[in-house]
Amino acid sequence: MLENSLWLRYNPDKTIREVLARIYECSPVEIGEDERELYASLKRHLTKKEFRMVMMNEAGIGAEEIGAEVGLEGEALKKAQYKAYRKIRQDKIRREVKVGMPQEDTQTDEE
Repeated sequence: MLENSLWLRYNPDKTIREVLARIYECSPVEIGEDERELYASLKRHLTKKEFRMVMMNEAGIGAEEIGAEVGLEGEALKKAQYKAYRKIRQDKIRREVKVGMPQEDTQTDEE
């Protein structure tokens, strides 16, 4: 798994899969099973600061400590967190991490 990752440093009790399922408001079954792939996907689409903010926020760490870690405070921190979560919710990341999603059929029933 992710033995030496930042994720486990901040979130030893939660999996990336559980967090993404909560963010996307879906079942964890709909999210890919490979934690390494999920970690890599988030890391690829987010900046280092954004990734760290999301990890720390999901661990329940306070805004002051997160701000000290990433070098932001107050309104700038709130904006950066909003931007990071908005990026995670984008379709390109959602499609990358979700599996088993039924593809929308564009076929119509002809009777």
